[in-house]
Amino acid sequence: YLRISKPELPFVPLATEYVILLTFIIYFFFEVLQGAPVEPIYLKPIFWISVAFIINFSGNFFLFLYSKNNYADDAFKHSYTIIYSSVTILKNILLCVSILIKENISNQTKDPFTSDVDVFHPIVKQP
Repeated sequence: YLRISKPELPFVPLATEYVILLTFIIYFFFEVLQGAPVEPIYLKPIFWISVAFIINFSGNFFLFLYSKNNYADDAFKHSYTIIYSSVTILKNILLCVSILIKENISNQTKDPFTSDVDVFHPIVKQP
């Protein structure tokens, strides 16, 4: 980045980051689907968060790869702005959907540490 003659966005590190993050998210889906889910996966907020970032990372990944050669073109800059904005808006909408989804708590196990600590249990001496 310091050796570049003119300032530009470092597309190669961004593309590498997006590939790594896409790999992690796909691996997450693989692990979730290996188990026997009790309820459909789309009823959980983590699904919508993962889908939002898959769309964001994949859309920006291909956009960054394509823009490496065409960034000087004015028509491409306009298309770049529209595509980048659309992907970001779609990501934000899906993140809002994930906030609105309420996960079913009845299927989860109870936490053993949430017992009632205010109940008095006297110590009784055994004769």
